Amino acid sequence: MQKAGFSLEFIEKLALDLTIDDIMTYDVITLSPDHKVKKAKEIMRLRKISGIPIINDNERLSGIISIDDIITALEDEKLEENLDNLMSKDLITINSDAPITDALRQFKKYQYGRLPVVDNKNILQGIVTPGDITNKLLEEVEAMKLIEEDQNDNNEEEFQIKIEVEGGDFENSGQASTKIKKLLKRQNISPSFIRKVVVIAYEAEMNVVIHANRGQVAADITPEKVDVVVEDEGSGIEDVDLAMQPGYSTASDYIRELGFGAGMGLANIQRCSDELNIESEVGVGTKLEATVYLRENEK
Repeated sequence: MQKAGFSLEFIEKLALDLTIDDIMTYDVITLSPDHKVKKAKEIMRLRKISGIPIINDNERLSGIISIDDIITALEDEKLEENLDNLMSKDLITINSDAPITDALRQFKKYQYGRLPVVDNKNILQGIVTPGDITNKLLEEVEAMKLIEEDQNDNNEEEFQIKIEVEGGDFENSGQASTKIKKLLKRQNISPSFIRKVVVIAYEAEMNVVIHANRGQVAADITPEKVDVVVEDEGSGIEDVDLAMQPGYSTASDYIRELGFGAGMGLANIQRCSDELNIESEVGVGTKLEATVYLRENEK
């Protein structure tokens, strides 16, 4: 296993490992080409944003209206005109699977404040800004510092990571499992092994977000195995054997409308674990302990 450092080379490697999908904003406000300029101006004022993507009836990106376009419209008294007449149509876009270094080059070359993220059919997927990249890099460096602090001084090949998880915090859900994944990827371990650990961490983390008040995801990584321990304070599981059934869930209709909670994922966790133990007490909380052993062909 390799120890992470915080040199310039490390930061550059960190940027190469991250893709636009890791940092972009998915919940994007959009308008149609036939909306009035004054509507865009009001949205920008209220939401404190400096640009809005314009999409057509087929959900494809048609243009962008920026704060500079709004200033021009104010000067030329064109607030009643359609956005189609003033929006920028010669756009620079990026795909979600591109490394963030590609976005950095585009920002440096064109000096834009944002890049629309589109798929191969030019359907808008999200927006990425220079601030998104800076914030993500800072977040990753802070995460690696925590890992460094938790590292066992007596054995540089052993790592421990602990991440607090808040119940109901869907905006940050998945971050714990993502940090574990990034740490494992730097150890040159096989993708199949990493996937098993990440499935366990993600499914258990989402159960904390959906069903508990708060919790903690911890991973103890050694050259022989990874132990994942997820402990929460919440409603607990009344019947663990029933909850192990694929598709079983007690998530509310609201949670399901958000696209979560179709199942508790315990069957997936069991499938990916070499050892699994779940202890739960109704009204108190749940503790899940899973172990995955690293086999010779996975090192």
